[in-house]
Amino acid sequence: MPVLATALGFSLAVSAAQAQETIALDEVVVEGPRPSGPALPALSSAAAGTIGLIGPTPGFRGDRAVSATRTDTPQRDVPQVVTVAPREVITDLAATRVDQVFTYTPGVAQQNNFGGLSVFSYAIRGVTTSELYKNGFPLNRGYPPPPDAQNVERIEVLKGPGGGLFGRSDPGGLINIITKQPTRERFVEMGRLWGSFGQVRGTVDSGGSLNEDGTLLYRFNLAAGRQDSFRDFVDGDRLLVAPVVSWQVTPDTKVTVETEFLRNRTVFDRGVIAIDKQLGFLPISRFLGEPGQSIHQASDSMQVRIDHRFDADWQMRLATYFNTGSLVGEAAEIRAIAADNRTVSRDRNFRDYRWDVAIGQAELVGRFDTAGIGHTLLLGVERESTDSRTVYLRSNVRTNPYAIDIYDPRYGQPPPPYTIPRNNIEHITNTALYAQDQLVLSPEWKALVGVRFDIFEDSFRERVPRSQADQSWAAASPRAGLVYQPLPELALYANVGTSFRPNIGPDAAAASPGRPVEPETGLGYEIGTKLDLFGGALSLTGAAFRVERQNVLTPDPRNSGFSIAAGAVRSQGFEFTAAGQITPEIKLLAGYVFADAVVTKDNLLPVGAALINVPRHSGSLLAVHEVQEGPWKGLGLGGGVRAVGERAGDAAGSGFRLPSTIAVDALAYYRWENVRFGLNVENVFDTTYYESSLSAFRVYPGAPRRFTGTLSVRF
Repeated sequence: MPVLATALGFSLAVSAAQAQETIALDEVVVEGPRPSGPALPALSSAAAGTIGLIGPTPGFRGDRAVSATRTDTPQRDVPQVVTVAPREVITDLAATRVDQVFTYTPGVAQQNNFGGLSVFSYAIRGVTTSELYKNGFPLNRGYPPPPDAQNVERIEVLKGPGGGLFGRSDPGGLINIITKQPTRERFVEMGRLWGSFGQVRGTVDSGGSLNEDGTLLYRFNLAAGRQDSFRDFVDGDRLLVAPVVSWQVTPDTKVTVETEFLRNRTVFDRGVIAIDKQLGFLPISRFLGEPGQSIHQASDSMQVRIDHRFDADWQMRLATYFNTGSLVGEAAEIRAIAADNRTVSRDRNFRDYRWDVAIGQAELVGRFDTAGIGHTLLLGVERESTDSRTVYLRSNVRTNPYAIDIYDPRYGQPPPPYTIPRNNIEHITNTALYAQDQLVLSPEWKALVGVRFDIFEDSFRERVPRSQADQSWAAASPRAGLVYQPLPELALYANVGTSFRPNIGPDAAAASPGRPVEPETGLGYEIGTKLDLFGGALSLTGAAFRVERQNVLTPDPRNSGFSIAAGAVRSQGFEFTAAGQITPEIKLLAGYVFADAVVTKDNLLPVGAALINVPRHSGSLLAVHEVQEGPWKGLGLGGGVRAVGERAGDAAGSGFRLPSTIAVDALAYYRWENVRFGLNVENVFDTTYYESSLSAFRVYPGAPRRFTGTLSVRF
């Protein structure tokens, strides 16, 4: 919830004089064009050392991030790494979806994108996860569309275990999206985007005060567009409407109501296939589904937040989150290939997924001293209730192969009947208590200790065919860290933390009868350093990490077709990141990650088998030079390089691998008063590459050379 309150941007007074008077809540200021002159550290609406909450983070660097502690704490004081992609990065990349930013976020690797429908899973530091949050609330409860970038203030990537604050998760890390919030400044910004493959998009971002005294503020974001694709017969359109209203009830109490309505239509696309474990036989444009079939997604959400300050040192946060969504549509998917290596069997699929989520959070944050030790204490409670309903109908490829020639596809054949039904419902509840203490032991030494207790219950009912799986678990997720700062600009740190994630849905139902599936558990620890240069304008981080997961699902050798929680995996390595500005003209976001992610225990895979889609070597560099003065003031020229090493192409240890790749991007923009023109060229050299895969039958190619033009006007 601190994350969700992050963009509320009110600050606490810390001086004795301020503590004696009523403390007014500061409003977030909309980030406008970056001012010229010397680069400054990312700004906060709260003074350093307070427990206030932060607002926008200008530039390429996030000096403060709330995902590690749920408090406004300078990153150098936290024994964990949070990589931040601020709004300026999103704008410079001309990103319309948050997953487009991941390519320039070190340590994040794309996994299953569920046919283009969702940020279904990704890997952080070699560990796959589906945990995606918005303002501290989980998004991946169900199958929502990929979040739209229009309403995003910044993206925070927490590296390492997050179970001590966020509960059921994975030990590699998680992603937390911070949304735009109301502002006192009255403005309207209108944007237009044109891109290759028929892409067109319009946006509106507006905010300001709704009354004379400025106690009632609003923010409104809208995005609408459509596009074709470099993939044959693949197109889509989407609509985002996101109004937010905040009310300063008293100088110490604020209520915010944030809503978002998202509609998405796209063609379900599983990509291309490999022949005899080799790619390149098919053009990356070849679509092997059935033209004219689409998936429709809807997601409606609301957050209600109440922030109240008791005095200069104590404040309370209450928040609720509601989400209802659906995914409905039809698709044809490849299941097998014949001996001729050109005829594939497909099944016809119909999905009707629906879900409802309700989550409540309450937190108390306070500062105090004991025996010369400073404390920032966080106490919280969270309650989640999630209901999902799934109808999944399939045809039988053995009796109706729905075959197609991959080299000479003939579409439009009569569709086979649905003969394999699945119909299930699931009800999940989770109650959690958590506590955290940030200690200032001395000016040089700082520590963090915390723990979260979760009580998890899951009731899964498969109505067709009939089966059931019930489970109940209680788990503690402790964490601890230590920071040593021999110099104000330098911090050395170490941390350790645990995580737990129950196996739910079909995974729980796949357990052998009479053997409940134990939750996956994780352990992560690291040592690292953080260094601020150029007066804090540039941040460098380096870390050596090790992450372990136990109770990973693996086939039951005594009961074919079922699973048991008996597997284990491990990822270890090191990473380096740089974010900020090296001169007033040059902004930079870069990183390199080495991750050795392998199986350490499994009933089928050999020990040492590489984990799917996780390269041992990966890195990226995004750099932009903007003229600060003279006749060309406001002109920005830049580019990026994305490099990914060879990696496993499936989880079965078959030897199928995705090739290594290097892709180059370029960008240019010009800001003149309140107008911004931009041009982006993705994959300048038209390199053929593959982003990720699920198996040799589901390989997702990267986009060829693509041009994107943008225009925005601010009034």
